[in-house]
Amino acid sequence: MIINYFKLIIKKLSSGNFSWVLFEVISKISFNKLELRIDKVVEKKRIALSNKISKIFNNIVQEGPFKGMVISEKQFWGQGDKASKILGLYEKEIQDLINQIQEKNNFPTFIDIGGADGFFAVGSVINKLFKNCEVFEISKRGRQAIEESAIKNNVADLISIKKEANEKTLSLMENINNSVILCDIEGGEYDLFSENLIKNMYPSNVIIEIHKNSNISLNEFENKFKDLFSITKIIQGPRSLNSFSELKNFNDNNRALITSEGRSSIPEWWHLSPKKN
Repeated sequence: MIINYFKLIIKKLSSGNFSWVLFEVISKISFNKLELRIDKVVEKKRIALSNKISKIFNNIVQEGPFKGMVISEKQFWGQGDKASKILGLYEKEIQDLINQIQEKNNFPTFIDIGGADGFFAVGSVINKLFKNCEVFEISKRGRQAIEESAIKNNVADLISIKKEANEKTLSLMENINNSVILCDIEGGEYDLFSENLIKNMYPSNVIIEIHKNSNISLNEFENKFKDLFSITKIIQGPRSLNSFSELKNFNDNNRALITSEGRSSIPEWWHLSPKKN
């Protein structure tokens, strides 16, 4: 499609239709600038709504397995996501999945690879869903945010905060093969999950957020796990605010932005459940 577009440009230039080419280029630049401005306005509105939700519910998670958790006023990762976290809707499919896995298996440890501001790390122990959590976060600001959140929620003694996750640091963990492992590292998953690490993780349950990359074959990545794990692919579904009477007077646009996670595309996760020997 892009090649055909450039062929059209060359054809117009060859025929001397410079005004068409100039108009086309200006239109493309103007549209991209307009789209960028709209994105900024939308994100600003998401943040304003998140701050409003914070005041209504006093920064306390209202529903889901992390109910009762106190969300920090300032978020290291996604200030606009604060509303969906407080309402218990942020990555709800994964919250529910972790809860379901625990009901069946009762793993002692939750391992969070890419902890961001600690929503899942702190949430995993807030209601004694897990006995303890090991969380990896490469950013110093992120590790500080996780520590502050853990202290705020009185669970600092249940969470161990580490720096970079790699094959060595993960393979040396005592419970690497007896945990629920959540990985969200913005595309780094393709390098992290080596054949050796996959063997060491078995028979833990593993959840990976997939960040699609045109240079990566998803089929090849999937094949890495197939000997030891069954893979269930999870797509984000719709959200509802109907259970929150406090929000009944919010208009449709604001309700949609409250449930939005500001993503560029619909997220996908893979749940790796261990096959029986």
